[in-house]
Amino acid sequence: MAAPMKKFVSGLSFIKQRILLQNLRKRAIDFGNVKYCSQANHTSTEQNVEYEESTEEFKHVEKFLHAKMIPEPPQHVAYPTPSGWFPQTEEAKKLPYFIHRNRNHNMPVYLIKKGPLERIKILKVDGDLQLFSADLKEFLSRKHPSKEHYTQINEINNKVVVRGDYLQEVVEFLKEKGF
Repeated sequence: MAAPMKKFVSGLSFIKQRILLQNLRKRAIDFGNVKYCSQANHTSTEQNVEYEESTEEFKHVEKFLHAKMIPEPPQHVAYPTPSGWFPQTEEAKKLPYFIHRNRNHNMPVYLIKKGPLERIKILKVDGDLQLFSADLKEFLSRKHPSKEHYTQINEINNKVVVRGDYLQEVVEFLKEKGF
């Protein structure tokens, strides 16, 4: 008994898909690297075509392409800048955990509101997430001693979620650590 055919066109029944696949094989339709054709109609059509690669004209094309990387931010005289931005410090790299900046060189800290629930999501956390969570809880306990602070660690996605609206406190903690 043949193995069941996987659906490759959504919304079509198995029989219609089977008929469509047979018609494709008869007509020798080419899909990228896979060619459906019968052995009788199959002929090799390899041709050696000579071509010359010119890089001189590519400079005209480059100006239309998107930049692959966001450039490094310029050096400023004093930090934080008027917008509040500051670069990461060298001391942050010596810690057992590290928070990478996002592609725009900002801290990956987000306030998530779903109905009455408020959570702070910290992304791009590398290293010892348990220690990072413990240090963050200790910092929040010093700021708000009467409250219990809950964190959720996701080691697969490298993120830590804090229950409550502590956005300013978390950003202050990250600034203090040099991230």
